[in-house]
Amino acid sequence: MNLTNYSKSQLGFYIVGLIEGGGNIWTSKTLKSPKGRIYNPQITFTFHLREKPFFNELKHIFNTGSLYKETLNNTCKYRISEKNKLIEMINLINGKFRTPKVKYLYKAIDHINLLYNINIEKFPLDDSSLGSNAWLAGFTCTDGHFQISLEDVYRFNKEYVSLVPKRARVKCTFSIKQRVVYNLTGDSFVPIMKKIADFFQCKLKYKSKNEVTFQAQGDSKHYFIKYYFDKYPLMTSKYLDYLSYSQGLNYLGKRLTNEEVINIQNIKNSMNKSRTYFNWDHFNNLKNLRS
Repeated sequence: MNLTNYSKSQLGFYIVGLIEGGGNIWTSKTLKSPKGRIYNPQITFTFHLREKPFFNELKHIFNTGSLYKETLNNTCKYRISEKNKLIEMINLINGKFRTPKVKYLYKAIDHINLLYNINIEKFPLDDSSLGSNAWLAGFTCTDGHFQISLEDVYRFNKEYVSLVPKRARVKCTFSIKQRVVYNLTGDSFVPIMKKIADFFQCKLKYKSKNEVTFQAQGDSKHYFIKYYFDKYPLMTSKYLDYLSYSQGLNYLGKRLTNEEVINIQNIKNSMNKSRTYFNWDHFNNLKNLRS
């Protein structure tokens, strides 16, 4: 399968989001080893073991690469380095980067051009609207977080051994956390984080010296979140957390019954790291990215 056929599709934007969130592009300082072995650049995606079905699907689409689990933890990697597929991948993602990680793409392009005597052009950062493509969906799949919380508004009735609604307040939150400075280049991630926060009409918060985040919680913010992710669906298991988050939105502003309290607790307790059930039917959305 020739990835160049997808150069104008949403697939490239989504893949770049994955790379800029939790992936990397490695390039050797030399073209060849002393024994003449060619050193191709490597595009690597790092992910949790639970996401392996998704990256198996990517491996099938790209028809290349190696996928393996780290020995000592639940971290997995999917790596692409074969010459022809690597060049196809570079052509697919070139011009779609938004962060300082583009420097590593440029190093890989320089390396490939020298190694194989070709002339791949280095395109500038993409400055289009975040709402115009699937980049943010890919970025969210690595660095985004959906959460439901029950605020401290329920009293415990000891006589009936049950929760009794006092003042209903369910809070649904979407957030993205990133470093302030990308250590490997010394460049700031704040501009792209500000652009994302502005897109969802939120403010940035600095949690520590090198950590910046935003949280979207208000009713109008949920509208923007739903509008974007319904148009550009998430592809990893984070899609399931998004569905849970969407369920939680139905409880906002309501005075909850005991049954509803139990329902929202069950939804909340089955998300993110607590999730034990996985359904991958949403892989069908990949077809839309490739069209």
